[in-house]
Amino acid sequence: MVHDKIQLAIKEVRKREEKLKGIKKDMRAEEKIEDEQYQDLKRGLKEMRLQVKDLEDEALEDLQKSEFYNELRDLRLKAEEGLAQERENLFKLLGEVPLKPFEIDVKDEEGMVKIQAAPAMRIFVNGKEIKNKV
Repeated sequence: MVHDKIQLAIKEVRKREEKLKGIKKDMRAEEKIEDEQYQDLKRGLKEMRLQVKDLEDEALEDLQKSEFYNELRDLRLKAEEGLAQERENLFKLLGEVPLKPFEIDVKDEEGMVKIQAAPAMRIFVNGKEIKNKV
């Protein structure tokens, strides 16, 4: 009995899904803009995007030839690696703490910082979560 009702309900759902699919198809057909001016503008926009992309690629290529930019990239990589190591160290230390929520106020160069740790090994500094990206 229940199986028959489930079967009927599934059939009804499928029928309504097909009807909705047809309605959406008809709406897309109605919403399509066939105005020639619109089509010209759309083609122009596409060409402009390609030109912008080409200019960006050329600028990036020139930047990659710059010694200063490459030094900055190396510094960024080293900074990201150091940050990842410090985060890993922080999460190792947290593994040694009993799993209960706690808050610590720490003073650093920028002033007071509020640190919160939640039981699921989640850490928040001034309300922003720090994630362990190992």
